Amino acid sequence: MTYTKPTFINSNSLPNNTIMNRIVLIFLGVILASVGYAQDCQPDETVPDSVVVAPLPYNEMLRPDGGIKDTACVGSPYEFVFTFNIPAIYNVSGFEVPLIDVSIPAEDGIDNLPASMDYVCNPPNCVFAAETKGCILVSGTATADEVGQHDLTIAAVINAGLELQVTVPGDLEADAHYYLFVKEEGGTNCFSNTNEAFAADFELSNRPNPFGDLTQVVVDAKQSGMYQFFVTDLLGRQVHQQQIQLIEGENHIDFNGSQLAEGMYLYGITDGRHAATSKMIINR
Repeated sequence: MTYTKPTFINSNSLPNNTIMNRIVLIFLGVILASVGYAQDCQPDETVPDSVVVAPLPYNEMLRPDGGIKDTACVGSPYEFVFTFNIPAIYNVSGFEVPLIDVSIPAEDGIDNLPASMDYVCNPPNCVFAAETKGCILVSGTATADEVGQHDLTIAAVINAGLELQVTVPGDLEADAHYYLFVKEEGGTNCFSNTNEAFAADFELSNRPNPFGDLTQVVVDAKQSGMYQFFVTDLLGRQVHQQQIQLIEGENHIDFNGSQLAEGMYLYGITDGRHAATSKMIINR
């Protein structure tokens, strides 16, 4: 096994230490089991601030190349990610008001979604605070009776002091649609969920864990390349990000969490589309 430190670009550092109380560790371990799904998607950091929902919807006149481009096929695992880029200000009838958050129901918030598919949010409660990025992961394996075109709509609540219910994309742009196409088994242009394969190529751990201020993340990689190393809280808010160069084999990343509050965090690596994640606990 090769031992090497990755090359850091735009690295953030921080500076303090202690040991985890055993009872707290057991308690947090139970919580971990219930929130392990929270980091099922990563928002697309390349989406410009001017775009609230990405991808932009299909519009026959304005954007014929927009919308959901990945096609689902019967029997093949499928996933698609919506990125939300929540602004600080919302325009209500020509008046600009400070935005607090935008939310969707944690369940049954996407209409016309095939019954074989479901969604999860990052953050897990599906409440996207103003001036943050978040995402919704749609995934599942389509069945034969779902072949056809599905016109997806997202039920959202805009909270700007008063709550305003909107349907995305129709209430934001006339004649806009998020069409999800399901084709027969073995059809062309099928998207297959590759996140599992991506995650299988990276084994993540950190030691010590729990830790006070300093820990070392170990990434056992089956492939080399440039990736983003990230840390988020359980609401999906990113607290650390840096670009790293991984080589095949064992890689070490020193992480300083001294400026972070005690608690549970999710960390991982991403290529921008897929992510491999694990959990760490800070206790002082």
